[in-house]
Amino acid sequence: MEPFAAIFQNALNFKLTTVSIREVMLLEFAPCDIFVSDGGPYRIFFYQGNTISSDAIKELLHSGSTLLFVREESYQNIIALLQESLSKVTRALSIGNPLENAKKQMNLLTICLGHLYDSPTDDQKLNLVFQSIKNLVSFLSKNPKLHFEIYRDYQSQKHHFIFAQPMLSSIFLLGILQQSRLLSPKEIESLFLTSYFKDLGMSAIPIEKYNSPVLSKVDKKLFSKHPEISVDLLSGRVQLAPSYLKIIENHHSFSLLGTGDFNPEETFDNFIGGFETMIVSTSDIIAAMISERPYRSATSLYDALELIRVLIAESYPTEFKYIVHYFRQFFK
Repeated sequence: MEPFAAIFQNALNFKLTTVSIREVMLLEFAPCDIFVSDGGPYRIFFYQGNTISSDAIKELLHSGSTLLFVREESYQNIIALLQESLSKVTRALSIGNPLENAKKQMNLLTICLGHLYDSPTDDQKLNLVFQSIKNLVSFLSKNPKLHFEIYRDYQSQKHHFIFAQPMLSSIFLLGILQQSRLLSPKEIESLFLTSYFKDLGMSAIPIEKYNSPVLSKVDKKLFSKHPEISVDLLSGRVQLAPSYLKIIENHHSFSLLGTGDFNPEETFDNFIGGFETMIVSTSDIIAAMISERPYRSATSLYDALELIRVLIAESYPTEFKYIVHYFRQFFK
């Protein structure tokens, strides 16, 4: 390598920050130079102004390059473009091909949720995600027959589970409530929003902690406090009544499940109170169990429902039947 080139490469090490291929593939064009490195020198893969083509993305995926690089000062341009795309698709969700729009919106939402986790006190980011979720739940409520296809496509994107889990558990929650007809549309919307934002407090936890199967006592204590942090971050900033914030505060009262202290003879009444909290928590447990994690394989739906039976069937026998019926139909 020429001396000047070596100096340039070393300088880039201090100026570049990572950007995921998922962020780049949702852009129509490159707002700045986007670099790639295969273990050697950095090289520009997309020049500023280049169209982001599907063929170029396939080339990157084939080479195993899932992390790209941009200059630190340019990363905000990418975030701004993704936010603009999310705003546009949210406003026009039912125009053109609604199914493809919904798929795109969900992927953009998940990326923008990651940006919100990086800056949880940013009101602009929070309001954008909140309004987008309101529009999405309205669309999904009107199109229940599309849920499975949307779910299947979303799962295939393989977003990091911390950012995918809120979406998956909320889709299940919506389906259960719609099929059971236990609540009004407005109550269902509020519970969907509650379910989606209940884990915002996890933004206080370093993301590498989520990939570890073994946690220290300090880590476990930090994890156990995330519902309280979620409430602190959401209070006075989103249109959720205090009763729904209370659900968020209590939704991980079953966190004993993750320790050696859980007694399977206990029911949900010992941990959380109220039907709404129970159904939000139940949807969350099932979505988590049947999804793969970096440290474990996915559990079967049968095993997930068996755990739910142990937890709630005695106290909520009718609701448990609704849950089983919904999932049998959904994965039929």
